[in-house]
Amino acid sequence: EYSRSFSTDGIFVGDTLEFTEYLHNATAFPLFFVNMDFFVPEGLTVDGLVCKQYVKLTSVFHIPPYATLCKKHTVRADRRAHFSLESAAVIYRNNEFTFSAPISFYAYPTPADASALAEEPLFRAGEQIAGKKTVDDPFFISGIRPYQMGDPMKHINYRASVRTFSGGVRQLMCNSYDSSRNFDIMIVLDMHEGGEDTSGLSLEEKLEMGLRCACYLMCEAVRGGGNVGFAANLSPNSDKFVLIPCGSGEEHRKKILECFASLSTMGRRDYSIDALLRHCEPRIPRDADIFLITSFVDAKLAATLRALESTGRCVSTLSHAGGRCL
Repeated sequence: EYSRSFSTDGIFVGDTLEFTEYLHNATAFPLFFVNMDFFVPEGLTVDGLVCKQYVKLTSVFHIPPYATLCKKHTVRADRRAHFSLESAAVIYRNNEFTFSAPISFYAYPTPADASALAEEPLFRAGEQIAGKKTVDDPFFISGIRPYQMGDPMKHINYRASVRTFSGGVRQLMCNSYDSSRNFDIMIVLDMHEGGEDTSGLSLEEKLEMGLRCACYLMCEAVRGGGNVGFAANLSPNSDKFVLIPCGSGEEHRKKILECFASLSTMGRRDYSIDALLRHCEPRIPRDADIFLITSFVDAKLAATLRALESTGRCVSTLSHAGGRCL
């Protein structure tokens, strides 16, 4: 009986995780010199062995009766990808047993160096010191909720309290405030090959450097408490583009990182960035900061960006290498 697992479902490139194999002897007899083979795709380093191509690795076991042995391997991700291990083989006394044991993990791109983005005003929030010790902004009312012990009297919404009853008794209601720290960031990656690209980068280099830049922006936004979204005119499947609206939370963050890990230059790249921005516009909050990672801004794209700015959104353009795009 064979099984295996990874210690986590995602790491950044250069980090390591633990890969554990379990082999159980369900008989009353000891098993000697049991060979356990598993197959590793290129781009990983397993127990110090760099896998530059698809390789087979073998472990040898002696298993007592009714015992379960486990073998732990240290795996390092050397490149960005969605790595998947499908099958394994156990060989004992010239008999080979093949097991289907699919497991996978994501290798996220390493965030770009912050110095490459030093010229960009990344986030507008959090640059001023408030006089109050409490986070309280009366201009950001997110809704109405029942009164709770300790709420300030100035937060009571008297009009809503007059209209709200609970069990035949009038319910005291309060305004619920959001801090101005709750900002929205939309990251847009352009991988269309049209236009006057003077970057001198290959398509692979543009994708890797662009994703590292996008990963840095996302990590900084999450660290600052913001909501993050991602869009690209490239998709890990047959779609024309990928669009993940602005959101927060660990599951949302993982969804974006897994998208970063899965993108490939083999995907479709026939959707223009101008068309993508026009398609995404209704899904981008009005006060969001848009970071466009592209190689060239032509007159048509510049007009689209000005139209986005006219709606209250702040637009910054970056090159795939991380600097300002002119």
